[in-house]
Amino acid sequence: MRKRYLFLMSLVAFVSIFFVGMQSQNVYAASQYGIARKYTTPKATRGTWYYRETDKFSSDKKTIYTLKITAHTANKDKLYVPSQKFFKKNVYNVSSKKRNAFIKKVMKKNIYAAYNFKKGFNVNNWVNLAGDGVYYIPVTRTVKGKKVKALKIATGADQHASAYAFKTKALAKAAK
Repeated sequence: MRKRYLFLMSLVAFVSIFFVGMQSQNVYAASQYGIARKYTTPKATRGTWYYRETDKFSSDKKTIYTLKITAHTANKDKLYVPSQKFFKKNVYNVSSKKRNAFIKKVMKKNIYAAYNFKKGFNVNNWVNLAGDGVYYIPVTRTVKGKKVKALKIATGADQHASAYAFKTKALAKAAK
């Protein structure tokens, strides 16, 4: 009986130390890259979406692509809210050499900045010095005379729609 009790107490101590160690690593990563917190995507944008590239510059308008948005990811890209205080101190107000070193370090990680935009959200590079990223905006579209929920995938300063995503492949195929 005593051996069981001793084994159980040792196991509890080991698990406790393991979890404390994991938490300190997460805090270190957050402070190292300027992560304020995880970004939570709007519920209307979550799920698996299917789309075809429909803009005039697309070379392949027949292939149906898949986009998966979860509570904290978009196409497996982890989304975070950047700490503006960290960026002012460590990115924007430093030499270009230090800034470029930071950008190279961050590019090896799978972290992206996300911001609220209208009813959807915007995903951009972690260190955004230029560009507007990709916008995901829930909208309604008419497909074969019926209004259906869709997701506008847009880019650029004017949120130019590069595609509309739908909940099923059949809708994506039928949409013009």
